[in-house]
Amino acid sequence: MKARNSLVVALVALFLWSGDVAAQVAAEEEKKPSGIFSLFVENDVFAGLDSGYTNGVRFIWVSPRLDDAAKSPRVPRWLDAMSRRLPFPRSKESRRFLSLSLGQSIYTPVDLECRDLIIEDRPYAGFAYAGLGFHVMNESTMDTLEIEAGIVGPHSFAGDIQKLWHKLFGWRYPNGWEHQLRDEPALSIAYDRKWKVRRPADTKALTWDVITHAGAALSNVITGATSGIELRAGWRIPKDFGTTLIQEGSASASLFEEGDRRATGRDPLGFHVFIALEGHAVLRNLFLDGNTFRDSHRVAKNPFTADLMAGFALHYQRFKFSFAYIVQTMQFNTQKNYPVYGTLNLSLVLID
Repeated sequence: MKARNSLVVALVALFLWSGDVAAQVAAEEEKKPSGIFSLFVENDVFAGLDSGYTNGVRFIWVSPRLDDAAKSPRVPRWLDAMSRRLPFPRSKESRRFLSLSLGQSIYTPVDLECRDLIIEDRPYAGFAYAGLGFHVMNESTMDTLEIEAGIVGPHSFAGDIQKLWHKLFGWRYPNGWEHQLRDEPALSIAYDRKWKVRRPADTKALTWDVITHAGAALSNVITGATSGIELRAGWRIPKDFGTTLIQEGSASASLFEEGDRRATGRDPLGFHVFIALEGHAVLRNLFLDGNTFRDSHRVAKNPFTADLMAGFALHYQRFKFSFAYIVQTMQFNTQKNYPVYGTLNLSLVLID
């Protein structure tokens, strides 16, 4: 438990240190963002647990505005051309962005020490992937199309990584990885749209806003539809599209509207709390349904699930930090406890 508390303290210290660095290197007003870097970490260690969806990590880079591609040599021309041809709704105020991501997710049953196959609990599973996202946004909407490719199974190296971390921190050693899902290539395409139902007032006083979204994914990993709503309240709420979990479209949490002062490196300190509810209709979930083309362990999934998320966010200069707890409904029929985990996100606006 002491090791887990130390991990939380270290993450908080990282944010405080990053704020000091940002204060010392505040960019000049005329400089333009050269991209956004984001780190997502999700882990049940924040909730004092160690099972189910036990860990997720995702690194994301978001490009400068593609409409200024002549000033953004980091974006290949063919990707810019592909973005222009996507059938997204557009207006004169629309801005286009590209995102690249790398991530890994780990799933385990409750009893990590058992060496035998646990029939009534979910399979051991790991997923490593890369993603390419296209985003079009204006002041009130954001459209995202993301393509992900990766691998589920031993060559995701999830088992090796979990064993290493558990050995280093003295946590329960996972003995059942020999029963994990088999290697399977993964490919998915997902679309998501966000709406600002109410925008925050431009004031230093307490204000609030509401963001909704809906989308769908087609994949041999997870196929289904999702919709949700988020309510935020606080001081200097950022001009962005809210908070998200590690999923297709996560990069949308890093983007912000024209006029957000993070783009200049001179954003004053802001704070807000948020609560979000998200519902899922799931046709396929490989992590519960088992391998697509090979015999493997599986459990009977629940086709309709929901997530409740509550947390807080800070933004200052070029940085934004958020932390939240998530409680999920039962994911499969024989599950005994509601899944609970924590998620944090640290994003940094890069300025030339």
